[in-house]
Amino acid sequence: MEKVRATPAWLYQRYRSFFDRVVPAAAMAWLFVIVNQATGAFPSEWLWFTAGGIVVAGLAAPIVGYVLFILALAYPLYTISIYVAALALSVLILLAFFVARHLAALVLILAIPLLLPYRLIWLVPFLAGLWWFEWGGVLVGMGSALWLKIFAGMCGATPDFIPLSGQTLATGQLIERFSDANSFQTLLWMTESLRPDSQTLLFHVVEVLGWGLAGYGVGMMRRRMESMSRPNLGLLVGVAAGFLGMGVGSLALPVALDLGKMSIWPISLLLNFLIECGVSGVIAVGLYGLSRHLIRPVMLPVRSRIRSQEEAPYPSIQPEPEPRPRIRPQPRVRASEDEPTDIIMIDLD
Repeated sequence: MEKVRATPAWLYQRYRSFFDRVVPAAAMAWLFVIVNQATGAFPSEWLWFTAGGIVVAGLAAPIVGYVLFILALAYPLYTISIYVAALALSVLILLAFFVARHLAALVLILAIPLLLPYRLIWLVPFLAGLWWFEWGGVLVGMGSALWLKIFAGMCGATPDFIPLSGQTLATGQLIERFSDANSFQTLLWMTESLRPDSQTLLFHVVEVLGWGLAGYGVGMMRRRMESMSRPNLGLLVGVAAGFLGMGVGSLALPVALDLGKMSIWPISLLLNFLIECGVSGVIAVGLYGLSRHLIRPVMLPVRSRIRSQEEAPYPSIQPEPEPRPRIRPQPRVRASEDEPTDIIMIDLD
């Protein structure tokens, strides 16, 4: 029996349940480290010990790792403000009902501010549609867009995605601003940058819907790729659908509704938007191709006919067995009635 070579695809299929937990567990630990570095709540020894515990718990059971992640975030968020901690933890606890099957999607939503300095925020709707189909693309796309807008506004940055892309959010300003806010001020200031006027609020609503539309378009083509004769062409059409959805939400509808945002953006920002969307689409295609390569069935090596002939060039010739003589059945002679037969009589008194 020939041995199977330990290729990455073979290793992934053999330990798939383990590898599917590695990325979410590592991402949760990394988010905790970033929040702690911004707040300085834990010393370095406790920081890495807690991060390691989140990783180990996430590998053992995703729900346990997520619960430990929430508990670990409680104190750093409390150092900012008790109201910020209460709001954040309540939302994370409510989302715990979706963790059993959708932990990777939830972590992707939470981690989108980390992609902002690298100009990769447009990557999220593409990946959401490719990995979780239509409605997964809608929910992850809209959820990540809304979370990024709220977090950027809390850090004092503009929540408009086109000028926001590439910036580094000032978390120190968030901590300083919300440390003295009461519960009502916390609620107001979280959404203050989204609603200075009705036109600006409508623009942000349209942009969030555009991300949901992009995720839906990519997911729809992803589902139809399975029955296509040319799935690569369907993949390109799906990426184009996502690109179209973001263009409709960020460019076409604001112009059609005369929301006034396009007049303050220079041409260079629009060109950067198009380039960044194209790069994100290429990266999404590469990540999807890698995932498809890892989950495809591993073909076991089959011994070819040529190799079998080389091992046995002269097949052994068995002599044909001699035919056995055919025995004809003899006819059975019926006993005559005159012939005496042996009869045993039992005299019963």
